[in-house]
Amino acid sequence: MNMAFEQKQKMQRGFTLIELIVAFGIFAILVTIASGSFVRSLRIQRVSLQLMAVNDNMAITLEQMTREMRTGYNFCTNTANLSAADPSVQAQCAALGNGEIQFVTAGNVLVRYRLKDESIQKGVGIAAWDPTTPPATVCDEGEFDAANGVCYRTMTADTIKVSAVDFRALHNDTEVAPLYPPRIVLSFAITSSDPLVEAFANPVTIQTTVSARCGMGSCPSDS
Repeated sequence: MNMAFEQKQKMQRGFTLIELIVAFGIFAILVTIASGSFVRSLRIQRVSLQLMAVNDNMAITLEQMTREMRTGYNFCTNTANLSAADPSVQAQCAALGNGEIQFVTAGNVLVRYRLKDESIQKGVGIAAWDPTTPPATVCDEGEFDAANGVCYRTMTADTIKVSAVDFRALHNDTEVAPLYPPRIVLSFAITSSDPLVEAFANPVTIQTTVSARCGMGSCPSDS
């Protein structure tokens, strides 16, 4: 009788304080691990989507740049000048900054690409530019370089952060015989402007090469 009473009394007892603390601690640890994994998966998804958007926008920018370069001529940077070009063109090339390239399109329009404020900018020369008598409206949007008569506009989106740019113009002058048309190497280090993406992922390096269709013997400047 006493054994049955003691067993019944034991079954009616609750948990001790230590047992409750241990159980709650284990439960809290499991919840923390599960919620941490969920939050991390959301962050990874956000980073992946941002990087995909950066890649898509940069692909469009590269397509625009390479399309013009394929039919351009007189490519130059501040380290790859044109010894056979006019002295004025040589002076323009020598004055280019780091991460900047200049060439002339098939329509005889001066074009520049440069890195500024972590963005890719395209500069278009103003025809018949005279610094002494500038027109009333030169550059509706963007930044105007009055010294060279070039209007710059940003090409990349605000969500893209371009940390480094390198342009290399090969065979653009008398380096190789006319059998080799100009070849331009474009290198970029890009990432998202989102602070979360910058913390999670390193900048992505993109490089491509453009072979201009205009050779040394067929460029408009050589005729």
